[in-house]
Amino acid sequence: MSIPKVVGIEQEYAITCRGRPELTAFQASCALVNAYARQLGLRRPQTVILWDYAHETPYQDVRGPLFGKSCRQEILTREDNLLINAPLPNGSRFYTDHAHPEYSTPECLTPKEVVACDKAGEKILLAARQACQASLPEVTIHLFKNNVDHQGHSFGCHENYLLAAPALERSLVQEPARILGHLVPFLVTRQLFAGAGKVNPPTTSSPYQLSQRADFLETVFGLETTHNRPLINTRAEHHAAPDSFRRLHLILGDANLCEFATFLKIGTTQLVLMMLEDDYLFTACRLSDPLRALKQISHQFNPVVALDSGKTLRAVDIQARFLEQAEAYCQRHQPQPAAVWQEVLTAWEYALSGLRQLRLTATWDIQADPLAMTRRLDWLLKLWLLNRHRQKRHLAWDNPTLRVLDVQYHNLDPQQGLFQHLQAQGLTERLVTDADIQRLVEEPPPDTRAYFRGQCLRRFPEELFLINWEVVGFEHGEVRRLVPLLNPLKGTKAQFAELFSRVRDSRELVQSLS
Repeated sequence: MSIPKVVGIEQEYAITCRGRPELTAFQASCALVNAYARQLGLRRPQTVILWDYAHETPYQDVRGPLFGKSCRQEILTREDNLLINAPLPNGSRFYTDHAHPEYSTPECLTPKEVVACDKAGEKILLAARQACQASLPEVTIHLFKNNVDHQGHSFGCHENYLLAAPALERSLVQEPARILGHLVPFLVTRQLFAGAGKVNPPTTSSPYQLSQRADFLETVFGLETTHNRPLINTRAEHHAAPDSFRRLHLILGDANLCEFATFLKIGTTQLVLMMLEDDYLFTACRLSDPLRALKQISHQFNPVVALDSGKTLRAVDIQARFLEQAEAYCQRHQPQPAAVWQEVLTAWEYALSGLRQLRLTATWDIQADPLAMTRRLDWLLKLWLLNRHRQKRHLAWDNPTLRVLDVQYHNLDPQQGLFQHLQAQGLTERLVTDADIQRLVEEPPPDTRAYFRGQCLRRFPEELFLINWEVVGFEHGEVRRLVPLLNPLKGTKAQFAELFSRVRDSRELVQSLS
């Protein structure tokens, strides 16, 4: 039986700052990270918690040394480490990645929990901005949760899924045809409900497309993330016991603001990975050219795409095949909690039905949307908004105002973000409450190792010297104690809440564990 599909999202945010021309995006991102860390008391002189890079292996490839790179891991000074990193008591990591602030959610078990943690990240970024601007009143910072800047650059929304080690080894190393025949077609067509939408340059044949990332992806498998980008990143960096677990790292996805879109993106992917692990995917839909199909769907909505067999299928029909198999899988294997996966199946069926009934003109006008998918999918909600503006002002698609609106859709600012306005007016489908989100701003999810890591940060920040997804390190005078967290499914509230309630310091915690 498949192991639970623990999930985490890594979201890079676009940032702009005005008021101090000499302030770079990197410096502004670091200012955000440290302002929020100071607000939580994590920058006191006696609190020095470094991010442990020793467990990171960005140049090793799961397919073997032939595909890896012989590069040395960058060694950061203590000062630089603190400058760019802030592990947080809710189990997440807030840090600077190149010229972007990045938020990595804690490990989650259910798709709805991922939605809430992802939204918690948005709230943390806004709180960081407020704290930063309090100390830099002359600077105005804006944050955007998107994937393109309309100047030729793309940044990521990466997804991480826990797989059993033998399953990933078999699928990526021994029998890659399993991935190409099953997972890749699902991922390529998933943009039908997971795309964030993008206004294209005037030189493009289509004025609009579903996915912001599609045009920037160049290969199916690969090690890179900033050039020659793959759908599936093959970095051998698993952040868990290597004999038991593997991390599947997907970098093709868009950043979603609609809760329904995030829920469906994560939940359906979890189900397909369960089926892949349990050998329950019978009907292969291997694509003749996955990258061509990816771009074709993005630019044409629901085109006929070519299969490797010589047959053709519409994108929504490929998704329907996966849904059909997922329904049979859940009926036979009954993955738990059953209510969670039934909710995913129901949403999946509803979305595909809605997409089948959706009618778009050749110029991307919405003619019919009987199941109100506009309330649920980012690319469609944004399209509806752009079309209202176009029609009201009689604008052609090449009007530069539309690209400004495209970007402003993703602005996190409650006053300026177009999505934020639409949600405030009740024009989007909510799946989690504000209370759910606020709880995960402050606390880690209770059912993964994020709970243990978060409690250590909350209870004993002055005794910590080192932290990573898979290890917590305490400073005990001349002795340092490392607590490994190699199983993402252990370290939960059910296992450790009672222990944390009675220990007075990290020494007692370590003694109790040993």
